[in-house]
Amino acid sequence: MEHTLKVTYIYHSGFLVETERSYLLFDYWKGEIPPLDYKKELYIFASHAHRDHFSEDIFKLENRCEKVCYILSADIRKSSRSWAGAEHVHFMRAHETLDVDNVHVETLLSTDAGVAFLIRTDGKTIYHAGDLHWWHWPGEPEEDNRWHRDAFQKEMEHFSGKELDVSFVVLDPRQEEAGTWGMDYFLKHVRSRYIFPMHCWNNYRMIREYKAKNDAKYPTCEIMGITGPGQEFVLE
Repeated sequence: MEHTLKVTYIYHSGFLVETERSYLLFDYWKGEIPPLDYKKELYIFASHAHRDHFSEDIFKLENRCEKVCYILSADIRKSSRSWAGAEHVHFMRAHETLDVDNVHVETLLSTDAGVAFLIRTDGKTIYHAGDLHWWHWPGEPEEDNRWHRDAFQKEMEHFSGKELDVSFVVLDPRQEEAGTWGMDYFLKHVRSRYIFPMHCWNNYRMIREYKAKNDAKYPTCEIMGITGPGQEFVLE
């Protein structure tokens, strides 16, 4: 029998995923972390050092579970020394792999800073994009926008032949019409059962409208309707 996953939206790109044996906390910046079962292992991921994806407060969580492990983008090593007192810390660059206990981690190259995470644990495959996205900014040099497009699409090739269970993917309203391009491309080229839009800067209306427009186009996946912090989802 397949075990369920529980996903809690914390804020922005921050999510808590609960599996059969452990918790995975992604890109915590601020917001309320739900009560945790002390006996489960807690794996804390930070994709890069930008303030909306990383907070030194994560190093105050070491007493929340019996074992706490930090898996951080390598740029955090230089930007902060708050990790120095933590017991289990791993730094990762793009296109590296790491095995910790029953958690297998692969990294992709972000098109902004740091890495994206692809994780296999408890029979589930989970992707968190961080800031890996098709960034396209009005008014920026065309060569810069073209680089972001090409780099993003190249990283998406990494998913060829893979079946993902849960994916956390950027949907950014600041890019105007280009804000959906990365999500559009992901839905067309990557197979994932559940898709959580993130990085929306409190613009939950954008999520609602995107879901309404695209649900019927992609019947093999489910775009999750996030409406606010603290929302919980139980996934089969």
